Formats: sequence, structure tokens, C-alpha cells
Amino acid sequence: MLNLPEPGQFLELLLATLHGEVLGLIQTVLQVLDCDLQVLLHPLQMSTGHHPLHPEPGQGQPPASSWC
Repeated sequence: MLNLPEPGQFLELLLATLHGEVLGLIQTVLQVLDCDLQVLLHPLQMSTGHHPLHPEPGQGQPPASSWC
């Protein structure tokens, strides 16, 4: 016969799994919104002379984490 966990244990496992999935989904949505915001702000940054992805000569390459 199958050794099934108690209903309370099953519910705890299910909730833990759903919690992890929801947090992963929220993280993905926030990353997409961050990239969208950077795209929307890019014209403003260009007009003010602030170029986060185009450093001044001698400053080197920006970190990859600043890219979408």
C-alpha cells in the first residue's frame, strides 16, 4: 500500500513549492520592468549627456550587470 504523507504535511510541501514559484515569477517580472524602464529612460539620459552604457574615454567597460 502507498505510504502517503499526512494532509498537513502535503499542504506544507505544496505551499513551499508555490511560494518558491511565486518568488521566481516576481523576480522575472521585476527584471523585465527594470529593462523596460531603462529603455524608456534612455532618451532622457542621452539628452542630459549621461550615458551609462557609453563611458567616457579612460573609464573602461561598464559592468555587464548594468545591461538588460
